[in-house]
Amino acid sequence: MGNVTLPLTADDVERTLLPLERATQLPPQAFTDPAVLEWELEHLFRSTWVCACHTDQVRERGQFVMVELGGDSVLVVADDDGLPRAFANRCRHRGARLVDTPEGTVPRLQCPYHAWTYGFDGSLKSAPFTDELEDFDPACMGLQPIRLAVVEGLVLLDLSGEAPSPTEHVGELAADLAHYRLPELRRGARIVYEVEANWKAIAENYNECLHCPGVHPELNRLSHYLSGESKYGAGAWCGGSMTLSEDAETMAREGGKNHRPPISGLTEDEIRSVFYYLVFPNTLVSLHPDYVMLHTLWPRGAGRTEVVCEWFFEPATMEAEGFDPQDAVEFWDQVNREDWEVCRITQLGLQGHGAIAGRYTAQEDDVHDFDKMVADRYLEALRTVGAGR
Repeated sequence: MGNVTLPLTADDVERTLLPLERATQLPPQAFTDPAVLEWELEHLFRSTWVCACHTDQVRERGQFVMVELGGDSVLVVADDDGLPRAFANRCRHRGARLVDTPEGTVPRLQCPYHAWTYGFDGSLKSAPFTDELEDFDPACMGLQPIRLAVVEGLVLLDLSGEAPSPTEHVGELAADLAHYRLPELRRGARIVYEVEANWKAIAENYNECLHCPGVHPELNRLSHYLSGESKYGAGAWCGGSMTLSEDAETMAREGGKNHRPPISGLTEDEIRSVFYYLVFPNTLVSLHPDYVMLHTLWPRGAGRTEVVCEWFFEPATMEAEGFDPQDAVEFWDQVNREDWEVCRITQLGLQGHGAIAGRYTAQEDDVHDFDKMVADRYLEALRTVGAGR
């Protein structure tokens, strides 16, 4: 896959990098061409930091998460000290997957095929009938490690092993994640969606609320679609705030009436706001007064994306009598499904013959910021190829 060329031209993407008032959106081919996705998997998803999960999923010994990216399967597992490790999810004997479920807990890492067994540090512990082999060194037959980092509760993977520092990638957004106590939060719910749209269409949809009055009337009653402001800082991220309506206390059913205490340490202004951030390329983090919502995007085809949505709460909130996250979960499940439908019809429209890139409106600065991150990487590759001719 490393030899895949990007089937776009510099002219296709340079206009996206113009100021918002003059810019043109990414070309439709970027959303519909399987060759573009193949290039993105290699040069965006495998060559930079992607979010695998939250640390709460790999907090106890043997807890694991399996993520799939293109043809790669990665096993993230908590070691004997409860620290996350990442390995290629394949046995060193015949290559069978060690785990084949999205998440869970195992007492040991044992291949289900021939019972080769590994420590949670990846070292080979047992390989039946290898004692008499020549030049077989168990110390050299451990699982293949994948570079991993944890930044404020987000477990990040670098499949290339060559991405810039993870703290540089998350940048100044790390302070916001820490302020909302993201590393300490616990997962209260999880829903996995199969969305019939390109991953970038989902990211763009997340970064604007112009569609909210018509698509999400319940959400728009809780926070007006023109409220809030964009935020800027160092790092590969974009996003900003929205302000809760006067009679709303959070994003949830029952008119946003909050039955949970706010996250400890928030200011009055923060308790009246919701912050929506995208960490490039696959992470959507929503900071609410009383919970944090995390979406991770996993491309499964040019027009298909798996989206994992999770809700996180403070431990004390979850331990309180009567804790029930369903008011937030049901609210966002409805909003998510409304989003997936408009993303689906957008994907269908872009696939049509003669589709051309559209223009931004003056309210789509965060969409433009995301598209510029994509276009910058496209253009870097296209200019490198051009220079080598």
